Amino acid sequence: MLIGLCGGICAGKHTIAEYLIQHQGFQLLELAEKPPHHFAEDSDDDPRLHASEIKRNGDSKSEFVFQTADALLDFVTKRWQERWVTTDIADGTTLDRFLLRPFFLLVSVDAPVSLRWKRFSDRCWRRQLDPPDLEKFVLWNDRHLYQKDIGRVYLTDKAQVRLFNPSSSLDELHKSLKTLDLADEQRLRPNWDQYFMQLASLAAQRSNCMKRRVGCVLVRECRVISTGYNGTPRHLANCNEGGCPRCNRGDGGGVGLSTCLCLHAEENALLEAGRERIREGAILYCDTCPCLTCTVKITQVGISEVVYSQGYNMDKDSAAILESAGVRLRQFSPKFFAMPTVHLLDYVAGNIRSLVNAINQVGYEVEWVKSPEDVKNADKLILPGVGHFGHCLSQLEKGGFLGPIREHISAGKPFMGICVGLQALFQGSEEDPNVPGLGLIPIHIQKFDDLTKSVPHIGWNSALNTGDAKEQSFYGLRPSSKYYYVHSYAALYEPGVLEKDGWSVATATYGEQEFIGAISRGNIFGTQFHPEKSGVAGLRAIRAFLTGDKFQTLPQEILAAQKDGLTRRVIACLDVRTNDSGDLVVTKGDQYDVREKSGVDAGGQVRNLGKPVDMAKKYYEQGSDEVTFLNITSFRNCPLADTPMLEILRRTSETVFVPLTIGGGIKDAVDTDGTHVPALDVATMYFKSGADKVSIGSDAVFAAEDYYQAGKKLSGTTAIETISQAYGKQAVVVSVDPKRVYVDRPEDTHHHTLKTAYPNAAGQSYCWYQCTVKGGRETRDMDVRQLVQAVEAMGAGEILLNCIDKDGSNSGFDLELINDVKASIKIPVIASSGAGNPGHFAEVFNKTSTDAALGAGMFHRGEYTVSEVKDYLQNDGFLVRQFEAEI
Repeated sequence: MLIGLCGGICAGKHTIAEYLIQHQGFQLLELAEKPPHHFAEDSDDDPRLHASEIKRNGDSKSEFVFQTADALLDFVTKRWQERWVTTDIADGTTLDRFLLRPFFLLVSVDAPVSLRWKRFSDRCWRRQLDPPDLEKFVLWNDRHLYQKDIGRVYLTDKAQVRLFNPSSSLDELHKSLKTLDLADEQRLRPNWDQYFMQLASLAAQRSNCMKRRVGCVLVRECRVISTGYNGTPRHLANCNEGGCPRCNRGDGGGVGLSTCLCLHAEENALLEAGRERIREGAILYCDTCPCLTCTVKITQVGISEVVYSQGYNMDKDSAAILESAGVRLRQFSPKFFAMPTVHLLDYVAGNIRSLVNAINQVGYEVEWVKSPEDVKNADKLILPGVGHFGHCLSQLEKGGFLGPIREHISAGKPFMGICVGLQALFQGSEEDPNVPGLGLIPIHIQKFDDLTKSVPHIGWNSALNTGDAKEQSFYGLRPSSKYYYVHSYAALYEPGVLEKDGWSVATATYGEQEFIGAISRGNIFGTQFHPEKSGVAGLRAIRAFLTGDKFQTLPQEILAAQKDGLTRRVIACLDVRTNDSGDLVVTKGDQYDVREKSGVDAGGQVRNLGKPVDMAKKYYEQGSDEVTFLNITSFRNCPLADTPMLEILRRTSETVFVPLTIGGGIKDAVDTDGTHVPALDVATMYFKSGADKVSIGSDAVFAAEDYYQAGKKLSGTTAIETISQAYGKQAVVVSVDPKRVYVDRPEDTHHHTLKTAYPNAAGQSYCWYQCTVKGGRETRDMDVRQLVQAVEAMGAGEILLNCIDKDGSNSGFDLELINDVKASIKIPVIASSGAGNPGHFAEVFNKTSTDAALGAGMFHRGEYTVSEVKDYLQNDGFLVRQFEAEI
């Protein structure tokens, strides 16, 4: 076979060619005259643009140098059964001739432009040449790829295999290439499964269904009997032309099925084939697992096997019917595109979706542990955890998992525990004294001291290696990075105790207490922080565990950037609602009014500041420490399972690896079919869709009223209590919407008052903060202190402290309100409402003890970025987390 490598400048083509030569027996083919560089404006002979020479086995000179591409191709045609590689294909005409040969495989290689510039700069320094600046390199790159007639993008677009090379680690690249196995000659010709599944995907392109495209192929004895795709029946208007009212209404999954006029792809294929042509031994290939209706028909006509690629929400039900009927069902997994797997044990531990997305992001697929037997079959095992120590260990014991987990670890197989998954390795915990841990570490977990600091510990903190060799790191941890912690209990650190038993330890400090942030020995790795919520720093740790990259030597510049301690959190908040056209948009109000007051939309149009998913990703890349979505639309006619905010969370969590909070609608609800849905089940839907925390608003006020009426007795049934008991208090945020009420004297009200530095127009200098509900439209006879103390008693883990008087004012936070609330509770407080410039963030951190500060309008309008706020804070002496772009 002949592999041709193409791609951008310093994407890694030559490095991959070297791997193929040194590890898989390939030989290099070259052209005597190298393709010219037409992309430097000064000269094609610029020495900086000369590619590095490819290292070969043995003699550094190549025997296989050809005057023309045709001569090279003719040579390989006679010796095609040997392994050859070239990087010298540079134009479309040559490539088209190569693609005609059945032994040729074109592989494109790409990498982030910033990383390619760094590689290019390093190459220049090695040659004692001055590298170009980034702007010039980008210009060269654009010409290299896109210049008319000679740009290489024509080649990359034709590639049969596309590789992304985002790592600076040669070992990691080699591991990926070994898994990928470019040398497997089956790549040159698809097997029958690949062939028929590609035909099914091609058939799907003819679909006219407005809901989803599906294609199907029926075969027998490797011959096509019929094909089908979904859409309306013949002689009716196509679905995408309005032929099916149900699909065009946009009904959610499972809604209005009796009114759907579209035939499914499987139905069309079966009708086209007819019973006589199918017979025994027929195989149905479909790019989506059949629904129940199609499954029944498939069993009736005598299909022997069903092969599908994508799952559907009825997979288990369809599989049960097919199994009963003796029809084999299997999922198509293309050999060359399957990612390596890691087993994940989910015992209902909160937001697992984000961990799955993080694992996928670093190139691995998740295989779920559903039984103790699955643990025995696992190579790499991850135990995540959110919530109570006792709940975690009890669930594992009840499911029969503790024994297999111990056996997995004893066998030397890689094991990673996250948060409570780490704590499970210890002897036990104060949180649940009667529940033992795995006992691998003879220390008990203790609760943080809350006399001088907020508990839970929520935010971005360090993971500093305690070993003598400070330049050594384990599992990708860096002293310059920050990691996201959220916990009330921790393993307090005692210097040298664990190290003498062979453990590598990384610690963080909260207040005066130093605790274990990460730990490793042999095949075991555990983190108290959540790597899936720790941005690129966390992805780096996950990848190091999965690839077995246990220890690293850190460069001096990373060691010099070490700064211990909890950072100041800057949070971006997105108010999401439907506008008057029915589109979900990010909006921002003035004192909670989100409609335009001036301009072309004056007269009541909802202020549209952008799309939620896109804006969340933008703020993540600017360095936002968390992203909060506040749903201010009531989707009354939408089934709970199809609420648009669920999809927003799913899509956001695929690319945003910091904590996500969702507020709005977290309460006991009645679904569209009349079913009562408890608040805990509503919250569970959001957690499974990617949320890390849920925010409760008006219902918290009503619950607090009941709490005081009952003599400060907990009912155990409120949304706050049920959710915090199931997922831990850190998962519950209470959003408070108070407004000032001025009085002449404290005696004029039974509520807690304070003397304000900002009297009103009437000269009144005392005020109290009255709680509101329903988006500030209705006041209640409760002050803010009463509310926050009540919800803290119920199990809330954090307060999102808004202020109606300050909302949209851009005049700064209400410092008096924040200090008053902080003095009355021990849980963390997020300051909100009023931020208009970076100085307001510095002011609130200087003059209050708030744990975090939130901004909205100033970010949405583009007046300031999150990174500009953080730079301002850093220059003012505050410790902040800076965004890391590269793993």
